[in-house]
Amino acid sequence: MRRIRDVLHPKLSTPTVLILCLAIMMLSDSCARHRAALSDKQAEEGDREAAGVLSERSRALDKLRDAVEEQIAAAERVRLEDESRIRSAPPYFYKRFELYPADAEEPEIRLKETESSLKPYEADVSVRKARFTTRYHTSRSACARDKEFIRDIGTQTDTYVYENREWNLLYSYFEAEKTSVLRGDEWVDVTGNVERVAQYEAESFFGRVSGFFRAVF
Repeated sequence: MRRIRDVLHPKLSTPTVLILCLAIMMLSDSCARHRAALSDKQAEEGDREAAGVLSERSRALDKLRDAVEEQIAAAERVRLEDESRIRSAPPYFYKRFELYPADAEEPEIRLKETESSLKPYEADVSVRKARFTTRYHTSRSACARDKEFIRDIGTQTDTYVYENREWNLLYSYFEAEKTSVLRGDEWVDVTGNVERVAQYEAESFFGRVSGFFRAVF
């Protein structure tokens, strides 16, 4: 006690020293409780923030799953329309429709966080798919008559970005693993390259081009 009194002030009485010591102890205890409360509050805020991030991530993932499921269902709904719809890729015309095998595995979703607060997530979605395409024609009417499709089975990978709480498709890539042609009622696998351009039209088209250059030069 004497050493404490000497540190505080040599002329302080013992009762005064005791009161000061008690006050210091109470103040220290109050500071400790305040620090503990502040730490608990920060931890709670951190937990709420982490829960908010997880909740937003969960909502984004659910939305993406719903979008992929709708894409698969839509392909079946528009099959007949797509089967007869003529598309163009100048100078060619072709028809195409797509199907997702019923026995295919669930789509593989790879979600990753970005450093952007406006676009916090990106995702790659891979799904098995069968794509049916006619040969490419230089004549629209010839394409309309073509009922023979080439079947490619492979994996489609779609890349999405999450912006304004909505998923937007950036680009798609289809990698064919197996190609088949219909012979009678049976699909027969084809090895090597498959002629994708209608042969007689390809000859006619390139023949016209060749004839044009011969006439000019």
